[in-house]
Amino acid sequence: MAHTVFYREKYTDAGFGLSDIGRQGWFEKLPIVTKNDLRERFADFVDTDRRQFLAVSTTGGSTGVPTKTGYDRRIPEEVYSWRLQSCYGVHPWDDHAYVWRDTRRSKWAKLKNAAAWWPTRHLKLDATLLSDAAMDEFIEKFNRLKPCLLQGYVGAVSQLAEYMLKSGKAIALSPKVVWTTSAPLSEVQRRLIETAFGAPVCDEYGSCECRWIAFQRPGHEGLRVNTEHVHIEFLPDQGGDGHGYGRTLLTNLEDTVFPLIRYENGDRGRWLDYPYIDSVKGREVESFVLTSGKVVNGEYLTTIFDESPDLVYGFRAVQHADLSITIEYIPAKDEGKVLEVLQKFADKIEGDAVVDFKRVDQISHDRGKLRFVVREVKG
Repeated sequence: MAHTVFYREKYTDAGFGLSDIGRQGWFEKLPIVTKNDLRERFADFVDTDRRQFLAVSTTGGSTGVPTKTGYDRRIPEEVYSWRLQSCYGVHPWDDHAYVWRDTRRSKWAKLKNAAAWWPTRHLKLDATLLSDAAMDEFIEKFNRLKPCLLQGYVGAVSQLAEYMLKSGKAIALSPKVVWTTSAPLSEVQRRLIETAFGAPVCDEYGSCECRWIAFQRPGHEGLRVNTEHVHIEFLPDQGGDGHGYGRTLLTNLEDTVFPLIRYENGDRGRWLDYPYIDSVKGREVESFVLTSGKVVNGEYLTTIFDESPDLVYGFRAVQHADLSITIEYIPAKDEGKVLEVLQKFADKIEGDAVVDFKRVDQISHDRGKLRFVVREVKG
């Protein structure tokens, strides 16, 4: 309130003053910050006394609307990455491999990054260019380098794993861990990646608005929240969904340059045993609205094959503008059983939507980010 225009005006309008801090339930009474607030009033979020430390990034749009956000570039966020990796015996001085979007296009930028990480070596596969030739080259270099860690977007890593299993291309030495991020990880994808790389898969939850929110640790169910870095809340929907899932609110506890307080990022999640949360399974546009007005929750759609993940290499649910639904799938074995699983889903919503099944050779992704629940309608 003292340093940003946005919070001074928003809290004053809500009847909140600095003297209210510390009173019972004060924090939960603060107004929720929305994506629309970010889009319309970005400049007013910035601390006027620390503007020189502002860095800007853009959310990827997995929730439907890309949004510009800011952060304090002085925060050593790489520390959280190192702590996560240390749980699996991976260290900053080890060689790593990545399946990311390649943001360093010029030779100078690539050389500068390589020099910054010297003497470690970082192998990269551009997630936007996953051709057979590019994956063959990556696998060949992977076998020479033998990195301890493979890190990347869920969609791109899944596609690489699928290609390896179908083509018979294998790696010489398994990494200690495969670390996936940027989208919900289904059990189908986890099994696929673990089979291809012979390594455990670690799921990480973060966003452009608030990085390093939570990560998976060996031997623990769910993801551990970085509680000293972020405060997380789950607000149940009106009436609840019966599973404890709710709208996600984030408060960054370290960023004073671009503070986000009770920010609703469009994700859905739930607590397990504190400080562990369940894997994020739903996004704000990933639920399907049926002709009857009923809603099929996104978290359910991502679990269609959880009881039999070996049946498919991948799948995607798409709702079209006429509210019909297509389930795309890549069978791994026994296509008859795949169709049985899909028919059970169709039976659940019988009469509310036309459902068809489509066998495909590849599940498309958006520059490495796999949206395996896609709603093509708006509103």
